[in-house]
Amino acid sequence: MRKGFLMVMAVVLVAAMAVPAMAEFSTSGFVRIKEHIEQNYRAGGAAGAQGGNFILPGADVNTASYVEQRQRFALNWKGENVGATAIFEIDFGNWGDSAYTVGRNQGAGLEADSINLETKNFYLWFNIPNTSMKVTAGLQNQTDSFGGMIFGYADMAGLFLTGNMAPVSYKLGWAKFQEGATLRDDDVDLYVAEVKFSPVKEARLGVDFYVLRDASGSNATAGAGAGTFNTNLNTIGRIFSDYGVGATAFTYDPATFYYLGVDGAFKAGPVGLSGYAFYNWGKIEGVNGTIGGDAIANGDADVKAYAVDLRADLDAGPGKLFIEGVYVSGSDRDSEDFESPITASNYALAGSFPLTSMDMQILFPNIDDINASAALAYDVQNKGRGLWAVAAGFRMKLNEAVSAKVGAGYLADVEAPGSGIKEHKAFEVNANLNYQVQKGMDLGIYGAYAFLQDWEDYGAQTVGTANLAKDADDIYKVMFRMNYAF
Repeated sequence: MRKGFLMVMAVVLVAAMAVPAMAEFSTSGFVRIKEHIEQNYRAGGAAGAQGGNFILPGADVNTASYVEQRQRFALNWKGENVGATAIFEIDFGNWGDSAYTVGRNQGAGLEADSINLETKNFYLWFNIPNTSMKVTAGLQNQTDSFGGMIFGYADMAGLFLTGNMAPVSYKLGWAKFQEGATLRDDDVDLYVAEVKFSPVKEARLGVDFYVLRDASGSNATAGAGAGTFNTNLNTIGRIFSDYGVGATAFTYDPATFYYLGVDGAFKAGPVGLSGYAFYNWGKIEGVNGTIGGDAIANGDADVKAYAVDLRADLDAGPGKLFIEGVYVSGSDRDSEDFESPITASNYALAGSFPLTSMDMQILFPNIDDINASAALAYDVQNKGRGLWAVAAGFRMKLNEAVSAKVGAGYLADVEAPGSGIKEHKAFEVNANLNYQVQKGMDLGIYGAYAFLQDWEDYGAQTVGTANLAKDADDIYKVMFRMNYAF
């Protein structure tokens, strides 16, 4: 770790000295440490066929305790109309995990000295002269206008153009999710078009159109077991892996998926309303192989899915209150079509990162998550089940240095995947208390408990296929958090 730190500092100093006199150089970032005490909060392996970061609850699970750590820093070079940004990260999965090792998410064992620096973003930007248009090109972070349901806080290499012609603003872009062989049509590409209309500061209406072209279907081995990269629609096999139904490995012709939706926000006095809705459609053709153990020859399926979300925020006395509800369609057990949305999580482990606005700790991923990020519904496809949920929370400052938050949420599957399998339900309550020690330095304690209903047992100390004859225990987690932002 000492060698890695010195190397990083050397790079920063050399880069800063090399910046032209006309450019400004700045750096920012954070160091975040979390101690966890939790029960039944576990997931399949990161490359596990059962879905990576989906929580798979069990019965009679031991209590876990560990400390994780993340440090992220950004380097910014800025001229008058041009600049560049680089963002790097070092993660420790657990204090004491390993040393003298090459690999991400580790290196906090005795004597450390691991190679574990990750590149998150590296892109340039420039303003087009005599216009309001700005171009960003390179590896960058992008989020859709649907709460991260399709692609959320996702790092992708691409080219994006933004502009403003008041009261209208817009974004156009293209990104490369996967590049296969350069001499073959086997890539995955995203195309983005958004237009926002804001007649007044307190109101906004947007129209959003995304296109996802997937030509990766020539690879039958790409799927949930292939890890973060080289995944594709074979990841729909996650639901079958849960129940030990059979293997999923199929090829398919190049397919195009479309997303058309609206988003909006309006504020009047102490009340704010916001929301979005979209429809996802397309067709998967030339399916050959096995899905859930069933042989498929030259099959096809339509994609027809939709989602809607509505949120209300209220300035309520000394604090702020929110209520939010969401519905995402799911695939009926008797349907041959795919009726839950195709998302970037079909192509990377956390390509979508939805519903962080609900601020749940167990039902959905949380924006503050580090390596131990997991949730009962880690994406809105929810293994084809779809979902509906409602959440509420209240946050307030107790004094100048202390703030508190309480919240609750309910999650349920829209569909069950087969006969004899129940629709999962869960109710979460959570709370946190934060103390600002100094500017940028916070200490916090977080807790959450989820009451499970109709959730099958995935095993005790190790995760296996679901036992439909036994119910899983409830889930709880407690975290002690330190965070320094600079």
